[in-house]
Amino acid sequence: MTTDPLPWWQTGVIYQIYPRSFKDSNGDGIGDLGGVLEKLDYLSDTLGVDAIWLSPFYPSPMADFGYDVADYTDVDPIFGDLATFDALVAEAHRRGLRVIIDIVPNHTSDRHPWFIASRSSRDNPKRDWYVWRDPAPDGGPPNNWLSVFGGPAWEYDETTGQYYLHSFLKEQPDLNWRNPEVRRAMFDVFRFWLERGVDGFRIDVAHYIMKDPLFRDNPPNPHRGDYHKDMGEYDTQLHLYDKGHEDVHEVFRELRRLLDDYSRDRPRFAVGEIHIFDWNAWVRYYGDNLDELHMPFNFALL
Repeated sequence: MTTDPLPWWQTGVIYQIYPRSFKDSNGDGIGDLGGVLEKLDYLSDTLGVDAIWLSPFYPSPMADFGYDVADYTDVDPIFGDLATFDALVAEAHRRGLRVIIDIVPNHTSDRHPWFIASRSSRDNPKRDWYVWRDPAPDGGPPNNWLSVFGGPAWEYDETTGQYYLHSFLKEQPDLNWRNPEVRRAMFDVFRFWLERGVDGFRIDVAHYIMKDPLFRDNPPNPHRGDYHKDMGEYDTQLHLYDKGHEDVHEVFRELRRLLDDYSRDRPRFAVGEIHIFDWNAWVRYYGDNLDELHMPFNFALL
């Protein structure tokens, strides 16, 4: 009796690289992709890792150190360029190293051209690419949702008289994944990097991309501090409606189909950052038929 070998991501060591502080290749005091390229022998031979995970290297104003993306399909000049990225992937593969990249699908930078267009007027074609709502009757935020980083998750825009949603910083407006155009655009981003040879994605705050379409208030949290270090004001609520809506699973089934298509030449992989301590909800991100993410982060082990 023979059994299929386990996939590389179940047996291998994945090494996270924060490019900014890893290795500076040009003497400007900032780590870059060229620095990672220079250290591939160290990573493969000395450390013996199986894959590298690159934290965000996209063009960004750096309000959140790269997790505020201004262009999903380029490299910030402080880190290099696409040619350097391509060389890094090719040389990593030559050494048997896989390359995983961070991708941030829940939100962009407020400097992203999509958001600049979206906030320019209520009738702009990209208005519905982000989550905009009218003020509450008292002029305040549309509901009680909170930002992970403190305060309301809504920022009022004087120009158009509506609030936009930001689950994190106000400089990180949430994309509206219920808009089919957004979904197509983001899947084009996945394809762009798969075509450049990446072996997989680490998906930032993966469970946030689908919210309650009725925008209901979150209830109070009776279990504050029971499962993890208290996150301040954010943990005063049970986050039932501002993330993790059931519809998120269809998005990840679509992503898995895309990754499976690209796996015909070699295995491709997705790991999701899923900060959930309800294990019945958490395990569903594998998919009921193991047809969603290959692996969700288990924060209880970190």
